[in-house]
This record gives sequence, C-alpha cells and structure tokens, in this order.
Amino acid sequence: MPAPALRRENKLRVLRCLFELGPLSRAQLSDLTGLSMSTLSYIVRELLDEGFVSVAETEPSRGRPSQLLCVDASRWFVIGIKVGREEVRGVLFDAVMHPVRKNSIRIFSHMRNNEGYASAVLGIVKELKSERLLGVGICSSGIVSHGEIVVSHFMNVRNLDIKKLLERSLNIGDVVLMNDVDALAYFLSSHEKEDFLTVSYGTGIGASFWSNGHAKHFEIGHAIVANEGRCYCGQTGCLEYHSSEYAVLKSYLGKDIDFQDFAMNEEEKYRPILEEIRARARSSFESVKVHYLEPFRRLSFVLGNLIMVLKPSSVVFLGEGIVNEDMVKILQRFVTEKFNSEFIGSVDFRLSRASWEEGVALAAVRRFLSKVLL
Repeated sequence: MPAPALRRENKLRVLRCLFELGPLSRAQLSDLTGLSMSTLSYIVRELLDEGFVSVAETEPSRGRPSQLLCVDASRWFVIGIKVGREEVRGVLFDAVMHPVRKNSIRIFSHMRNNEGYASAVLGIVKELKSERLLGVGICSSGIVSHGEIVVSHFMNVRNLDIKKLLERSLNIGDVVLMNDVDALAYFLSSHEKEDFLTVSYGTGIGASFWSNGHAKHFEIGHAIVANEGRCYCGQTGCLEYHSSEYAVLKSYLGKDIDFQDFAMNEEEKYRPILEEIRARARSSFESVKVHYLEPFRRLSFVLGNLIMVLKPSSVVFLGEGIVNEDMVKILQRFVTEKFNSEFIGSVDFRLSRASWEEGVALAAVRRFLSKVLL
C-alpha cells in the first residue's frame, strides 16, 4: 500500500477507534489499533492539527500526565430520523453523538401516503441541516431496500425513494435508509459484544439479527403461523394478526376487531385502550397476563425457530408493547418449553431500551466516516 494511502488508513483506524470507544490514552489506542507508539504519535499529531481530535482530560498519575484523546465534537454532524405512522422525528447529533437539535412533524391520516411522508422527511432535514453534515440516517417500518421504502402497509407507502428525494431536493447524497428494527440493533451494537437478536413488539412485530458488524432484518410480523386471520397485508394467518397488541386488545375487549380498521385507525380509535392495557401491565401484570398468554405462545414458535437457525447469544426485546421483565420471562419460558436445549443452546432473554434516531445516525457515521478524511 502506498505511503499516503497507508497513512490515511491508519488515521481512519484511529478515528474509528476514538469514535466507538473514546476517550482513550495513546497506550490504549496503540493496543486497540495495533499501531506502534511512534506511528501512532505521528497519526495523532496530524489528527490534532486537522481538528479531528482533541484532548479530553488528563489522567492524574505520577510524573508526566497522560492525556486522554477523543473525537472533536464539532468536527462533523449527522442526522438521525425515525419515520413512523403517527410522527416523523429527527435529531441532529454532533461527532460524539450528543443531540444538538431535535424536530418532529405529526402525521395525520390525510398525510399517510408517499407525498405526506416525503414532505415530512424533507421538512425535518431542512430544519436540522448544518455545516459539516456527514450524512443522514433514516429508519422506517415496513420493507426497506436500496434507499427506498418498498412498502409499509401501516403508513400506506409504496416505492418511496427517500435517497433520491434528498439528493434531488437538498443535494444530500450520503443517506442510509434501513428498517426501524435494524436501527435499534445498531444502537444496541455499541454495548453488545456478541451476536444478538433484536425483537421489537407492539402494534407490529419485527426482528433484526446483529452479526459481524451488520444488522439483518427479518419480516417476522408476516410469517404465517395459522390458517385463519386476514392480515392487513393481504395474507392469511400472519404473526401480527395472532400475536401483536392487536391480538391482546381483542382478548382484553372480548370481541373481534377488523385488523384493517385497527391498522388504519389505531391511533384515532384504539390508542387509549392500548395505553390502558400497557399501564395495567406496568403496574400489575398479573391483572392482564391472561390476555398475553396465547399471543405470546404463538410468538414463541417463531422466536424459537429463529434462535435455532441463527444461534444468537441473546435475544433483546424492545418496543412500546413490552413494558416489563415478566413479559420477557413468559416468552423465554414458552421457548424453552417448546424447543430442545440442544437446538437453541443457552440464550439470554432480556428487556432493553434503545433510540431509533441515535441508532440510524450511528449507522450513517459508520458508513460515511471515511469521507471526512478526503
């Protein structure tokens, strides 16, 4: 590798290490990057001179103080956006992932179409756009591929090319678009050391498997688990029909509800009841536990099969529908009762919290960080 290319590669290695793990001492950087102290000293001096790195603080020690280095917070900025059924939210983060500004646009029923969401995304980016913008990360529900929301039935969106929209309208070409569960996996990846399966549960159900630095989305909400139950997607027997909060709501009310009506009017007609169920589940899960048992039993079939195939070290549950550890324990019990331990291994089940906006912004930084050294 030619000397200039090698120097740039070493600078990027140090910068990535500081971004992911900093503040760090020079000795720690040398161990983590594999660079000699002499080479590292030269690289750090360049990064300091160019404004990429700053001295965070000094470790108290005998003799000469040891400096801790970190990424300079003002060196670049990144936008993270969550596109949801009721709202489009965005956050501008600095280079150390601290939020600088936030903005949101409420999505009403007449805006749930390609034009409405396109307008909202553009509005958020225009409001948050700044100098030294490294890139934009956007996550959405539904099937997402190659910069396009292929379909989101909940949002009434098909073939919305977000990447082309931002490039054409705002001249922003560095855009990452992913499914919203993948964004949660990116957020968790900063803390998890091994492969893990992320499961998001609420009015919808989604999953993402994190392995070797990448998230892989699984559209488990529309896996077929029964021969009855017409889903809003057009299929019969989807997991979301039988296991999402829609199924819990039907049990709680003791009556049938049209799934298409629930999907289209959840916020307007059913949200107060869902919030009531969630509140009761938080305060006294036993009082509503019976309504979750059958939905969770069916969900455990899909989870067990995924665990058997993917072999994750842990399953991490998130989403507004999972409100306490008791829910996770029930799902774990159903899985371990149904599947042999030889097939699923010793997998850890736990509840967590994550930020969509920070997760997808983190993905954008990882994708485009090399461009700051051009």
